[in-house]
Amino acid sequence: MFQGAKILRTLVATLALSLAAGCAEQASPPPQAAATDGPELAGAWYQVYFGSNSVAIDARGQTIVKTVAHVVANAGPTRVTVIGRTDRVGAPPDNLALSHRRANAVRDALVAAGVPARLIDTSWTGEARQVVTTADDAAEPRNRVVDITVVKQSP
Repeated sequence: MFQGAKILRTLVATLALSLAAGCAEQASPPPQAAATDGPELAGAWYQVYFGSNSVAIDARGQTIVKTVAHVVANAGPTRVTVIGRTDRVGAPPDNLALSHRRANAVRDALVAAGVPARLIDTSWTGEARQVVTTADDAAEPRNRVVDITVVKQSP
């Protein structure tokens, strides 16, 4: 009986490895399935968060800036989009100006990290188009953000 159990365990292990290998092969789509008609991300969608009423980029934000610069330097032709946002604390015109300053702070940090300024499109929305919908004067840290997207361009 002991010999039969050992054979059974070996068969189960072999079957499990075969299934895992088959799943791994099926996990990546064929090259033609990967092509899309829209823009292709060169890296990922990045976010730099800010303190209330601040444009200072913290250590985590600086790491993100360096990561984006690395992606741009190594992904071939790219375009970077930077969009500043705020929460709803304060007057809408003030928040629009604050989101503008945040976007510019991130753009300037990207340029300082080696991203050519001509590759960066900068915009800002103030308290419009928030990640988390809130009432007026609601402090929401996830809305105090600059979104960064790196998209591959045709050579």
